[in-house]
Amino acid sequence: MTSSPGWPPSYPAPPAQPNSSALPRGLSAGRPMSSARRAGLATVVIACVFGAGLAGVIVGTHIGSTPTPTAAPAPAPPSPSPDQIRAQTIDLCTRFAAAYAAIPTPQTKSADIVPAANYVADALRDDSAADPAVRAAMTESLRLMRDQGAALSREPARGAVQPPTNWTAGAANAADDRVWSACQAYQG
Repeated sequence: MTSSPGWPPSYPAPPAQPNSSALPRGLSAGRPMSSARRAGLATVVIACVFGAGLAGVIVGTHIGSTPTPTAAPAPAPPSPSPDQIRAQTIDLCTRFAAAYAAIPTPQTKSADIVPAANYVADALRDDSAADPAVRAAMTESLRLMRDQGAALSREPARGAVQPPTNWTAGAANAADDRVWSACQAYQG
């Protein structure tokens, strides 16, 4: 390869500084910087670093917050078949009967009712396709079971602990009777 004239280009040297050993304005060569001046300089440096970091966070957040495309909604699960509804209703009623049989008579402490209430709550969660009338009756019975367990705790009302004060055996028994009626009348 032959070199062409003027290659590499030559640039003129930078102009000479009149006093190349001069310090920036405000600093003298013979006098050390005062502590107040050093503190002020440190504060300015810290503020600049903080400002640059804050700007980086804002820019990063803005860039990183691009909206994600929304996925198409999942198709609704198919409706349960009559056989599934029947099987879940039978399971729900059978588990209610087992929980009810496990409750001692009389109930004198929370431990007498809470395990049965948890068992019924699990059955309601597991059998979500059971007959709606049976589920509604059992949900109300469960609410009153939980209220009874809280009332039997004999904890005083304080802060977030607020045992019910209006629980009655009559209302709970009536709710239980509605569950028994719904389960025994179910034809599925």
